[in-house]
Amino acid sequence: MIDIRIIIGIGIVVLFLLYFVSRKPSIISSNNNTYDLHVYPWGAQVTIKDILTTSWTGDVDGTDFKWERKPQGYSGFYQLDTGSHLLTDLLMMNRKEVLEVLDKHGIEHENLIESGYAYLQGGTPPINIYQDIRVDNKKINRVPVGLMALNDQGNMLKEREIVNGVLGLSHIKGGSLKPYSFLDKLLENVSRKTLFIDFKNEKMITGLDTSPDNNHFKGKIDSDGDTMRMDVWVTDNRGNSYPMLVDTGTLYSQFKYTGEVKLNGISDKKSSGTLTMKDAKMLPPNLVGNGKPVIFGYNDLYKGSMFIDYDNYLLYINQNY
Repeated sequence: MIDIRIIIGIGIVVLFLLYFVSRKPSIISSNNNTYDLHVYPWGAQVTIKDILTTSWTGDVDGTDFKWERKPQGYSGFYQLDTGSHLLTDLLMMNRKEVLEVLDKHGIEHENLIESGYAYLQGGTPPINIYQDIRVDNKKINRVPVGLMALNDQGNMLKEREIVNGVLGLSHIKGGSLKPYSFLDKLLENVSRKTLFIDFKNEKMITGLDTSPDNNHFKGKIDSDGDTMRMDVWVTDNRGNSYPMLVDTGTLYSQFKYTGEVKLNGISDKKSSGTLTMKDAKMLPPNLVGNGKPVIFGYNDLYKGSMFIDYDNYLLYINQNY
């Protein structure tokens, strides 16, 4: 006969486990909307397969071995960038050469030269090709991929050594660039247009109703244009207020002065909570533009998480400091 004390003990353990599970937030709704990240102090990437690009290939020609560029698929690592809008594959060649290769092999493409879209650090307007790709081995059909020639631009060539391209995660509300939004394709099969970037656990999850983390900061994204700029309003301990760009594509946080900076939300601007720039810098204009914009960079984000609600233009941040 089983001792009544054993039954009571088992019951207590079961109740404890049920209580614990009920309080633990579920951050993964399905494997289909969860993507593995590769997180380093210098950036966070996701793998993409079957990107069609203009890469080198070689073959034997008689007694010689010859190289040429051809359109062919490959896999690569693409940097998460909340400060940009498109999925771009960075090419170490000039723009004219890219067009010549695509035309020679009859690859259908769209020349976005008139958009003028490029990165502040360099690059050229992309050449778009709609492709069926696999993001962390999850297939997404007809994704706009921009082939971006770097045209011997030093800053971008250095970046190309550690990543294959850039994964733009800012929203495009309308305008001529709307058909080329990668984010629209990433979120097309979820009812809630949200993105949880969990740096500390190296996961990216789409479609969650709410942020799973206890966040230090909540901000209304202040952006009225066709292309989102992920700005939230903050005030420093000197009483000065600023729109602050939250940009995973900028490695270091930038402020109006250097050192540790405490930033608080502004209720009138629909922001609340506190953020810390551990070691704010003043970056050169060729990296961040003129006017010393306030930027909350990757170095102050990658130990925690971000939850972006594109439906309501809200941003939640947990720095895990």
